[in-house]
Amino acid sequence: MKFKIKNIHIAIIIIGIIFNCISIFHPNLWFDEAYSVGLANKSFTDIWKIGGNDVHPILYYWILHIIYLITNSSIEGSIIAYRIFSAVCISILGILGFTHIRKDFGEKTGALFSFFSYFLPVICIYAAEVRMYSLSLLLVTILAIYAYRLAKGNDLKENNNKNENNSVKNWIIFATSSLLCIYSHYYGLMAAGIINCILLGYFIKQKQKSSIIKILSFGAIQLLAYIPWILYFMKQLKNVSKGFWIGFEFPKTPMELLGVQYTGNLENTAGFIVAMLLYIYVGYRIYKTIKEEKNKENKQENKQYKYAITSAIIYFTVIFAAVIVTIALKTSIVYYRYLVVITGLYIFFISYFISKEKNKYIIGIICTVTVIMAGFSNYKQVKEAYDSNNMTQISYLKENVQPDDVIVFDESNFGTGSVVSLYFTNNKQIYYNPSNWGVEEAYKAFGEQLKIYTNTDFLNECTGRVWIIDNQNSDYYNKIFKNENFKVISQKVINTKYKGYVYNLILVDKEK
Repeated sequence: MKFKIKNIHIAIIIIGIIFNCISIFHPNLWFDEAYSVGLANKSFTDIWKIGGNDVHPILYYWILHIIYLITNSSIEGSIIAYRIFSAVCISILGILGFTHIRKDFGEKTGALFSFFSYFLPVICIYAAEVRMYSLSLLLVTILAIYAYRLAKGNDLKENNNKNENNSVKNWIIFATSSLLCIYSHYYGLMAAGIINCILLGYFIKQKQKSSIIKILSFGAIQLLAYIPWILYFMKQLKNVSKGFWIGFEFPKTPMELLGVQYTGNLENTAGFIVAMLLYIYVGYRIYKTIKEEKNKENKQENKQYKYAITSAIIYFTVIFAAVIVTIALKTSIVYYRYLVVITGLYIFFISYFISKEKNKYIIGIICTVTVIMAGFSNYKQVKEAYDSNNMTQISYLKENVQPDDVIVFDESNFGTGSVVSLYFTNNKQIYYNPSNWGVEEAYKAFGEQLKIYTNTDFLNECTGRVWIIDNQNSDYYNKIFKNENFKVISQKVINTKYKGYVYNLILVDKEK
């Protein structure tokens, strides 16, 4: 039976990797991805300085820069390479189910961990996106695995068994992954802090003096290594406290938070309903598992369900911490996309308790529903990613933009404008930001050619031919350029499938 499960597990990994790689081979971008691409071609020093004015740490951008240096290809080639990196992170996540979870928690838990790592509907999105979420997800999961192994190592020591889990190697992996977590995403920072604190508390409870000294020592090293970033971290907190784009909307936001893993590219309601049904079932399985495990003579086996519950506690504590920060800053940092960072904890939690189900048909139903939803989510993503119209706007502009042309866009069109800006770095670009978001330093990621104005003084720079990147209703043109000073030469509206971006490309010439 074990041999059969092992083969099924390997098949899950192979199929899962292929499934999540289907939608990664395209050069389309939306704003956040454009920011990643723009920052990736800067030097390590510039990434540190510019990224320090953004709202995320810089580890991911440094890795993209390494990929950029290695590939040294066109912008399209680099974008695909970045997507491959995201897919590799998700691929490794699922493989951990075979190499680590299977070894620590058994065949069924390991196989289910790999399954959910590849087939939760949300996964295919971030396996293909040029953002830090897949990397952060992998790092937090590795950190949690090695925190468990260190805790287990102390259990073995207590029982006078061979203590391989408390090895120097495991301590180094734990400390390194913890440091990388705090440099990858602020939800990773919160997760790392909570995991370190829980592990320290566990060592104190067990009176493991050597482990207490080790975790405090490694914690001090991490703090020292984080000091160079703390000034930027404080600046980012200050900027966020002034107002951020994330809002809270009831009941939409709670539904997104509770159903994110099953929503993917589907409707919020569908993902939310399936997620809630799963929570109810897992709650029942927790009750049954605790009842069954307490009667077992093997104390080590008896403790395993507690680690699974701890995984869920860490997951929800991170969310609670984000709520506290939200209250303190008076602006929301509780956002469904950020939960992807800690989804490895969620995956392990549900995998462990579902594996305790003795009725294979129930497990089959859960997995079938998950695959069906993942299939629909990925199908929608593939259609969106490979639509033939997606790069039409870039092709059109490449054919028509002249060296001295000026490209302009405003804050309501910054998504489309940022994508265009990456392809025309030799042209003067102007971003009109009347709301004064305070992004001048952060948006240097798009290049020195991009100038930001908070008033209409930028019109003095608009001499000769000017390309206006506008929305479908031409709001920017109507407000600023519809006057006797500018003559319309051409206009073309291009609807793209990727993220639903609409490019209204208006070429005007300033009357002399």
